[in-house]
Amino acid sequence: MVSSVCGSDHVNGRNNNYYPNKEQIRKRKEEEDRLAAQTEFLNRSLRGSRKLQALESRPQGAVNDAFAGDDSEETTTDADTIGDVTPGEGKEQVHVQYVYGDLVSAVQRLQLQLKKAACAAGSTGVLGGLEGRIAAVQSLVLSPQFGRALAVHNRVQAARRRAVSARQPRADAQRALRECLDAVAGSQSACAVELAALLTGYEFEALMVAHDGVASMLPLDSPCATPTATETLPPAAANRCYGEENIKVIKIEKSTEPLGATVKNEGDAVVIGRIIRGGAADKSGLLHEGDEILEVNGIEMRGKSINAVCDILQTMEGTLTFLIVPAAQTRHFNNRDSFLHVRAHFDYDPEEDMYIPCRELGISFQKGDVLHIISQEDANWWQAYREGEEDQTLAGLVPSQSFQYQRESMRLAAEERMTKPQRKSTTLLCGKTNKRKKKKGIYADGGYPMYSNTVDEYDPEEILTYEEVSLYYPRANHKRPIVLIGPPNIGRHELRQRLMEDSERFAAAIPHTSRARKENEVDGQDYHFITRAQFEADILSRKFVEHGEYEKAYYGTSLDAIRSVVNSGKICVLNLHPQSLKILRTSDLKPYVVFVAPPGLEKLRQKKIRNGESYKEEELKDIIEKAREMEDKYGHFFDMIIINNDTERAYHDLLSEINSLEREPQWVPAAWVKST
Repeated sequence: MVSSVCGSDHVNGRNNNYYPNKEQIRKRKEEEDRLAAQTEFLNRSLRGSRKLQALESRPQGAVNDAFAGDDSEETTTDADTIGDVTPGEGKEQVHVQYVYGDLVSAVQRLQLQLKKAACAAGSTGVLGGLEGRIAAVQSLVLSPQFGRALAVHNRVQAARRRAVSARQPRADAQRALRECLDAVAGSQSACAVELAALLTGYEFEALMVAHDGVASMLPLDSPCATPTATETLPPAAANRCYGEENIKVIKIEKSTEPLGATVKNEGDAVVIGRIIRGGAADKSGLLHEGDEILEVNGIEMRGKSINAVCDILQTMEGTLTFLIVPAAQTRHFNNRDSFLHVRAHFDYDPEEDMYIPCRELGISFQKGDVLHIISQEDANWWQAYREGEEDQTLAGLVPSQSFQYQRESMRLAAEERMTKPQRKSTTLLCGKTNKRKKKKGIYADGGYPMYSNTVDEYDPEEILTYEEVSLYYPRANHKRPIVLIGPPNIGRHELRQRLMEDSERFAAAIPHTSRARKENEVDGQDYHFITRAQFEADILSRKFVEHGEYEKAYYGTSLDAIRSVVNSGKICVLNLHPQSLKILRTSDLKPYVVFVAPPGLEKLRQKKIRNGESYKEEELKDIIEKAREMEDKYGHFFDMIIINNDTERAYHDLLSEINSLEREPQWVPAAWVKST
């Protein structure tokens, strides 16, 4: 009975409490609406209060991105320092970089405030415990491990900040549009119907197509808001990163070849030193001398050395994005079509030059090579192409004439200082100075002792750099004289005689003499016979290329005699000493100088044996040594070098070169062409 009564009562109670009537439902709904309206009123009042707005305007703490989900509704901003937050700028994540000094100062200020509070309260209970914790924090902050960890943190945050500001646009807007339409297709709500109508409009679909088309054309590493090559970054962004107002972003396509620009350091800045003609930088027209490079493909350049920058750029290919500060006054190349053509009088290897701005851009050359200088704007480094390599797209760096002269002068002065004490000690020990021996003479074609027409045979060593040259085109009425230069007993006379066998084409200059004419001699055919007084007057007038005295009579080869052969339409062949070239090259004759050089010692020995000629070992060594001295001192005058290992082969090589002189243009000193 009890059980049944209790159960009956329980059922009745449940029905009364859990199944309210309509009046109770209405009252409950009114109460919920009243509470909702009250909550909304309070929220609006709180958000609009001046006190809350003042709190929001104060610097606030940063959001920890590690705990922020994708659907987070926190409104955060990009900041470079603690508390650099601007309300209402979107939902960008905050990447904070802390200044080590500010952290230490903050801990010290907190420690000082706790001490003041403890003194004022007169109690060290709770505050004393806090002071101990602050002291522990201070020791942690001051430790070197914390400093290194903070530096790593700042670098990571800087990288994340750049990643956020350079998100890559996705070329899948149309796919996202279709997915959104599929999601709202099953809903019958008014909002879903209105959204579907907006998304299916022709204008919106055209916008998505255009977006995907533009995004697909951008490179994979391109930021979504990268300015064009002529667009300036917003001043706020520039000031926040570098403190500059006119920062520009440019893009240059780079292949495996060098970029074609050199850099230099001006303090911490990395500045464009020069633009090399024909390189990617020159063709783009976007980089100029004096521009400061801030970043390349997101890699900061300020504070880096020249070598570090070159190493970075060498590894980069494809699209290079430069962040630059343009030079205050952009320099442009002037007279792009005005070239300077020079012949080098020294050997050069950029790999051995410690002064060259960029070894990869230097070009090597040898004595006698012709260089086409296309830019002389840099006082120390010219831009040039080597003869025969004009099809190269990128020019190269060579030392300028003034720079090469300056450092060669310094080198010679240093060598002189090092050898000077030795000469002084010798003078003191011997009690006399060393005098240079005057050479007895040099032998011309006929075997007579000849002396050079040069006033001072021992001129100081010239510092050779470059010689300006121009193209000379062959003329039928002017055959260039062929001058054979070389050490004695090397076969010059044999080569000359082989050429003279063709008397219709080659001829020798008739020498002058002051001796009396013999019975069987014809004036103007064997010799030009003149008086001794006339000969001496012609010597003073520098009319002789070479002259000398033999058995109290003068002999010499005059410029007029050479000119007479040229005017006859024949090629004049001369055997001369290199000293004679100085006066010959200043004339209007335009000589072509061939240096007949000996082979190596062993081959020279075999040649003598093959020809049945007697020889001494010292004579062979003397020939090679004299040839080396001639080439060192007069090599810049030589147009051709023939190694006379075999006379027949040397003759054919010489004849082939002479034939080409009558058909092809040649590079000659510019003064020769300007004077004609």
